[in-house]
Amino acid sequence: MKKPGAIVVITIGLLVAAGCSRQDTDRAKSESREAQDKAQRQLEETKAKLRQELKHADDQTRQDLDKARDQVRHALSQSERDAEHARDKLREREDEREKDQSDKDDSHR
Repeated sequence: MKKPGAIVVITIGLLVAAGCSRQDTDRAKSESREAQDKAQRQLEETKAKLRQELKHADDQTRQDLDKARDQVRHALSQSERDAEHARDKLREREDEREKDQSDKDDSHR
């Protein structure tokens, strides 16, 4: 009689172990899915933040380039005005020299 009782106990033990194993497997799968979902949400949040930061950086770069472009235009314009002013002064000096030379020539005659 001990043999059939032992067989029953072993059978019940195997069934309980199989049930626990299935529950553990189901719990592990569920936890794995939850972890995967959480990781996916974090990834989406990170991607959204990164896109926002890149958009901000792009806007800032665009503004900086616009400022630099305006500064270059202003410097070029100022340089052109300075060059024109220098040319005018040179013309005035040349005209004065020619006039002085002409006056000297007239006084020698």
